[in-house]
Amino acid sequence: MKLTFLLKSVWALMPAALLAQSAFDVALIGDVPYGAAAEPRYERVIADINKQGVDLVSHIGDTKSGSTRCDDSHYVRTLNWFNSFDRPVLYSVGDNEWTDCLRMNNGGFDPLDRLALVRKTYFPTNMSLGRRPIALQRQSDDPKYSLYVENAMLVKAPVVFVTIHMPGSNNNLEYKTNQGTPNKFYDNDQEYTARNAANLVWLRKAFQTAKDTGSLGVMILTQANMFETFMDTTTGNTSSGFADFMSALREETGKFSGEVVMVSGDTHYMRVDKPMTDQFPACVPATEIPCKPFDAAIDARGTRVLNFTRVEVPGSTDVHWVLCHVRPSGRNVFQFEFMIVPAAVPTMGVSAVITATGGTAIDTNTVEIQSSQIALSASQSASSNFGALTYSWEPAQGYPAPAIVGANSVTPFVQLPRRGEYRVMLTVTDRTGAKSSSTVTIRYL
Repeated sequence: MKLTFLLKSVWALMPAALLAQSAFDVALIGDVPYGAAAEPRYERVIADINKQGVDLVSHIGDTKSGSTRCDDSHYVRTLNWFNSFDRPVLYSVGDNEWTDCLRMNNGGFDPLDRLALVRKTYFPTNMSLGRRPIALQRQSDDPKYSLYVENAMLVKAPVVFVTIHMPGSNNNLEYKTNQGTPNKFYDNDQEYTARNAANLVWLRKAFQTAKDTGSLGVMILTQANMFETFMDTTTGNTSSGFADFMSALREETGKFSGEVVMVSGDTHYMRVDKPMTDQFPACVPATEIPCKPFDAAIDARGTRVLNFTRVEVPGSTDVHWVLCHVRPSGRNVFQFEFMIVPAAVPTMGVSAVITATGGTAIDTNTVEIQSSQIALSASQSASSNFGALTYSWEPAQGYPAPAIVGANSVTPFVQLPRRGEYRVMLTVTDRTGAKSSSTVTIRYL
């Protein structure tokens, strides 16, 4: 016990930059899946990310399109997708999940009701999403910000990862009209005002944490495109919902000696660039209403902030992902690759494959056993449509009926009442309803 305590104490005293200098990879996705047609492609992206063996996954929001419904079932389905990633998932909330749910083609929901459901569904504890969840620090750990369970932080040396809830639709500021009609749910910006204040506190805490831990980089995970849509007037607003945040981000980045990356989506344009300067984006003058956004040619926007990088993930019809290499010893701590996933795979449909544990294989579908029981498996079955499979095992017609324990599982147990020849049929069904069947003959000698 004393040795363990001593080791922990030494570990705690070492700078984070010295504790873990090994390289690791992060998958970055967002704005997917946009509609039912994109769901099989999204599942191929998930499979591709799992195959790549990254250490961490981040979805930066918009788990559906802006024209699909916000029914409860969507959030359950999305949770299942998140939990099909092999690695921990950090999720930053987008506008399509709540602010735009008031649209009639979304179901005409109260956005704040949908936001409450988002928080309840995806952030019930301090653990991440994914098959192998890890503990996160949440802003809600502070009683003053107990509502903001979605704002999370992870220190994975040498980087601080932070999710900050900044959705499109002007960050829900002055959302007075919806597709040309009055927004009956408009709350006079109460939700925006409280969350904006919390976000500024959380941003500054992330940078302070990076300094305290000796981190080389900060990665901000948020949904909105705060550059090209800095001032969006389509919902009846006269102020930018991102002005306060961009001002704080510019200040904190300037005081930080490491690299800063903001990962976002929203406008569905794949890019890695350095758009922030000492003047862009911003309102000029800063306090004027209506906001007049700073406007100048790209090469005349002022002094570029060189330790800041913006990454916009693929989205909408571009169902792909970004691979981020974290390389502590490299000139650039963050390095990026666009991982393009083919839109289609060779059609093979559903395959029902049976394997048996124990006994002697006579041919591809016959096994001989000396005992009265045998374990079967459908684990090698597959579908080109990806997604979960369902299984049904039953005695084949014209043969004696054995007892099948777990007849709807991947690995049933078959008990044979007496010696003789039996045949069991497996039917596999995929997410689209496509089916395939196969049989195995069991000879109990």
